[in-house]
Amino acid sequence: MYTYKIVIHPNNKQRTKILNTMYKCVECQNIVYDILDNLIKKGQKIPPCNEIRKEFTKIKKDKDLVTKLFQKELTKKEQRMHHVDVLFYDVSNDALKQTIKDTYNAFVRFFQKISKYPNRKSYKDTNKSYYMDPYKIEFTENKVKLEKIANSLKKNRCVLNWIKLAEKNRIPMGVKYYNPRVSFDGDRFYLTVAVDDAYRPVKKSKANQIDKTIGIDLNINRIVTSDTNIYTSINNSIKVKKLERKLKRLQRKQSKRYLLAKERKFKTKKNLIKIIKKIRKIYRRLKNIRDDYQYKVIYKIIENKLNNTKINKVVIETLDVKEMSKNKRISNKIQISSFRKFIDRLKYITYKENITIIEANKYFPSSKKCSKCGEIKKELKLKDRIYKCNNCGLVIDRDVNAAINLANYRY
Repeated sequence: MYTYKIVIHPNNKQRTKILNTMYKCVECQNIVYDILDNLIKKGQKIPPCNEIRKEFTKIKKDKDLVTKLFQKELTKKEQRMHHVDVLFYDVSNDALKQTIKDTYNAFVRFFQKISKYPNRKSYKDTNKSYYMDPYKIEFTENKVKLEKIANSLKKNRCVLNWIKLAEKNRIPMGVKYYNPRVSFDGDRFYLTVAVDDAYRPVKKSKANQIDKTIGIDLNINRIVTSDTNIYTSINNSIKVKKLERKLKRLQRKQSKRYLLAKERKFKTKKNLIKIIKKIRKIYRRLKNIRDDYQYKVIYKIIENKLNNTKINKVVIETLDVKEMSKNKRISNKIQISSFRKFIDRLKYITYKENITIIEANKYFPSSKKCSKCGEIKKELKLKDRIYKCNNCGLVIDRDVNAAINLANYRY
């Protein structure tokens, strides 16, 4: 699959309808969660997904039962604020079906010991999404048509059926689409859609090129390759540090507002909403900066600057992030550097460029092994940034030594 994620710009009417479907999906998820949770508490077996879907349709038809379920959770004022009605008929049936399937799979994953016990969804969650039927979605160069957002047949109002895309000619037209989803991060709306792998661009390699293997050593402060290229972390830059300071100030403001509201028993809504929006924008800005930098580093590593060589293999170390994050001094930095994302993106890009990627064994001593003679130095500590071999007398940077050992790794 070749995935596209693009920003969409709905107008006010389209925005309210998209949010309405998202809140209905939250309601649907909570109903299904209650059904399954009650069965587990009673010690009964979970029926197949089709039976739960039939049970949901019975609840959906009974208006009084649905009102009883949600009269405790949402008041009429909150329903008006979130554009939520009790009935489900103004929402796409495919979106509700998929939410039932997703909640059911969440419980299945728990019994397979893959994930934790699922929780009920809240209306206050910023990240919301819902599924669209791939056969009912249409694309033009710069617009998209979604199901049950606007279906006006009048000539003067047909323009409202189409939602603007942020980028032109990005998504291919007349192609089979897979798993399209509309998501919302509290500030912007996104459309994610997958296309068949046959449509991905393939680059032709030049003739008479020598194959080359490259090793990559990941670190909190920098990324080092076996070519002795060093890429310093973007988290140490002035731009990111300024944004982090600004974020801390706004978070302090937010907490003070909440404390005042508790003491004086009032809700400072407008000012709080303004601060929350600013915080969301900074989070998104930081995420975009880090993601952009990771992609740039990967493409710089893979790019072939020499004419006679071609990168054929990429070797990367297998990191145990769970064990690494137990160290309280560097746990926050490990989370921010997001090694898992980097590895996933590297795999995705190397697959596009027809390059094989190898993950070295977890217990491979890349840092402790000498890249010249192969002797293992067991006494090496984390604070020792320069590797000094006792056997051959090699003096080299610790991370460069690890990257060279990864390049010479034999699986």
